[in-house]
Amino acid sequence: MSNSSIKLAFRVLLVLFAFSAKAQKSDTIKKESNKSVSLELYRQVFWDNLPKPNNWTNDYENLFSDKEETKLNQIITDFEKETSIEIAIVTIDTFKITQERFEDLSLHIAKTWGIGKKDKSNGILVAISKGYRQIRIQNGDGITLVLSNEETAEILQNQFFPYFKKEKYFEGTQSGLIEIIKLLKSRLK
Repeated sequence: MSNSSIKLAFRVLLVLFAFSAKAQKSDTIKKESNKSVSLELYRQVFWDNLPKPNNWTNDYENLFSDKEETKLNQIITDFEKETSIEIAIVTIDTFKITQERFEDLSLHIAKTWGIGKKDKSNGILVAISKGYRQIRIQNGDGITLVLSNEETAEILQNQFFPYFKKEKYFEGTQSGLIEIIKLLKSRLK
């Protein structure tokens, strides 16, 4: 084989390789695009068809053991019986919503589930996403009369975050929950 024949064969192989790489890249882009569309569709279906709460604690991210969920539910049940204030906890995995819409979803859940007595608007939703490293507390209008946004932020800072930083989600949630209850009880006397 002559030198020019080898060069020509090499060029042909390079062109074929380039087309092959481009085709593979195109297939990868199509697959990623399909995954993105499917995920967006899944998120929209979840938004439009929120599951009904099965208790005060709804752990879609599997942060808590069954025993821990039971304990959180019992704390909230006892408090609700004493005060009529309803507190719901929901954990939300990253498949359910984008990070930018996490707060919107928590408000949507609070409104859709109707947390709190309707005539008192005395509900609180604690929404947690380990995957996005976010937490949001939605206070009903009746709660904001006795618990300010600044106090809620302080509870997040002092009770939830120190535990969450150590990935102790149950301990942080329980600590924050107990502090919310303690503060509300002192104000309701």
